[in-house]
Amino acid sequence: MFDSGKSVKDLITELRDEVDIALEIPTPSYLVWLNTVEQLCYSEIIKEQRELTINNPTSPLPIDSLTVSAEEAPIRFEDIYTVYADDVQLMKSTLTSGQIFHDTFYKHNDNLDFNSLYKTKELRVIYFARPKIKTTEEEGNVMLPLEFVELAKAKMRGEAYKLADENEQSAKWLNDYNVLLETFKVWCNSKASQFGM
Repeated sequence: MFDSGKSVKDLITELRDEVDIALEIPTPSYLVWLNTVEQLCYSEIIKEQRELTINNPTSPLPIDSLTVSAEEAPIRFEDIYTVYADDVQLMKSTLTSGQIFHDTFYKHNDNLDFNSLYKTKELRVIYFARPKIKTTEEEGNVMLPLEFVELAKAKMRGEAYKLADENEQSAKWLNDYNVLLETFKVWCNSKASQFGM
């Protein structure tokens, strides 16, 4: 995962000094806005792949049994990119089709279910990792490349001004955020692997 080296606490302190409004913005609001940026960037743009291996899996597999490192947010079914049952890549399916067709995986009551033709000895789950959700300003650093900390700051400024009902300033910073988000997409695409899925 990317780590800007800038602490969440320092980022929020800087924003409090920069945002010129009378309204006192509570820390949880800043955290929600930062979490929103990080989660969106990782799930929709960065798409950093990680892998889990489950031996002798049962079907359905409770999604909360898929444990990840302490720096990551828990896996949601929507984070799963692909699944291998032993050496067979399973196709993502709907609940209805997944129960009929073999070699599929699908969401079933918020869990990972799969339908393999043979008894599966090893299930490999490839997923997109997301940073842990921040609940206090003491929790670590901004998990974006240093070059794109301004992306988070622009979003957070825009939301702060929106909350203070200063629409012109809000629009200015949210527009800046949208431009930086597009630049970040291009930057990530230029760094992406050219071969493979």
